[in-house]
Amino acid sequence: MSMLETLGVLAHRGGLIARHPELTVGVVAAYARPTGLELELLARRPPDPRGAEQRQADIRAGRTGPPPAERRLLPPFDEGLDLRAGWLDDTGRAHWEFGSLESSGDYAGFRLRTRLLFPLRYPHVSVALAWPEIGFPETVVDLALPDRATVERGTVSIWDAPHHASDPPAGLRHRDAHEILDEPHIETGRIVAAPRVLHRDRGAAVVLTRVTAVGELLSLEVVSVATRAVPSEWGASIAVLHGREAIGLGPNAASAAGGAQAFRSTAGFTVRRPDDDVLGLLVSWPAAGLPEALATVPLSRPGP
Repeated sequence: MSMLETLGVLAHRGGLIARHPELTVGVVAAYARPTGLELELLARRPPDPRGAEQRQADIRAGRTGPPPAERRLLPPFDEGLDLRAGWLDDTGRAHWEFGSLESSGDYAGFRLRTRLLFPLRYPHVSVALAWPEIGFPETVVDLALPDRATVERGTVSIWDAPHHASDPPAGLRHRDAHEILDEPHIETGRIVAAPRVLHRDRGAAVVLTRVTAVGELLSLEVVSVATRAVPSEWGASIAVLHGREAIGLGPNAASAAGGAQAFRSTAGFTVRRPDDDVLGLLVSWPAAGLPEALATVPLSRPGP
């Protein structure tokens, strides 16, 4: 069974794990399965305070930034251009892994997001981070993991996992949100709901993979999966229940891929946290045969 179609056990509730003037790194999500630890990290570099003209003058003069950090875990001739992440074995040797990379930069600084797969090392894993070229020192962080029995018991196919979608309340008024909230710095928040199947029918499922609380905002990631071609550009539509209104959400970001045999999309949404700590989501995907249904998601309070 593909990891993309398997719910894992929440292994870390997120938050910053490294802080340095040149770089901060936080955990966006971490899921443990018998096949390994899926770890998603987000790193940010602050904007360059020198300005474009001074930066170019410094480059011409050979002043390109802080001195490189010392290498102890990285090979001496490693020539990476961005953040490296790996895990330590019992001898303290680092095993550097290469996952998906997504980066962007603007006036607010530089952002890099990566998703990696590490082997499970009960009861914890030592994560190594390095970016010596920008002066970020090698950093090792211990992350506690669920025990083996918990991981094996909690790992389940999205086609078999329980789901509790119900008919939506009668008489709802549907409208679009008056605003699309910007995605907060999700790597600084805490995950307040475990992954779950929101809606499912024959060959189609909608999965809530993450709910991250950042202040009074919630960042959601929703994955729509079908085992056949779907005549639509995107996946499920999501609305949040607010009283007698169903408020349709616009995604902060979305991607989709599919063919004759399968379809998959991922979308991120930002909503305000409900006062009663219960998030009501109305989920519909008519192109995949899923009529509108209500999924109720209880939210925990962010811990330390």
